[in-house]
Amino acid sequence: MVRSHVLARFGTVHRIAAYRPLRTEPGSVELLDELVSRGASVIVPVLLDDRDLTWAPWPSGDVLGFDAIAEVEVILVPALAVAEDGVRLGRGGGSYDRALARVPAGVPVVALLYDDEIVDALPHEEWDVPVTAAITPSGWHSLA
Repeated sequence: MVRSHVLARFGTVHRIAAYRPLRTEPGSVELLDELVSRGASVIVPVLLDDRDLTWAPWPSGDVLGFDAIAEVEVILVPALAVAEDGVRLGRGGGSYDRALARVPAGVPVVALLYDDEIVDALPHEEWDVPVTAAITPSGWHSLA
């Protein structure tokens, strides 16, 4: 279901940053493949030893560098939970917060979640970069 909502909303985007989901996370490699088959240039993160993220084309290719994320039209991010105000709970390494700091204002940052992972509030730090929306099996959720 998440896949169909992403494709309905962003199926015509030309440049998108996404991620290779873990088995327990929403999204799929099939989603990434479908975006590519529709003509999108998809980049995925490559985790470095210092926990920062660089980017590489999906499904393969040479590393593009840190700033490749600044050239996309939309970013799909993983999350353990997202609050109504856009605070995203990740895995605690700060990788995405560093990467998202390189993104120009106005680029949608969308968390892919299960419905029960949107919560009223989450703790946050000053360096946390909020997401602008979430997509769950029930659909699109704009966040404040």
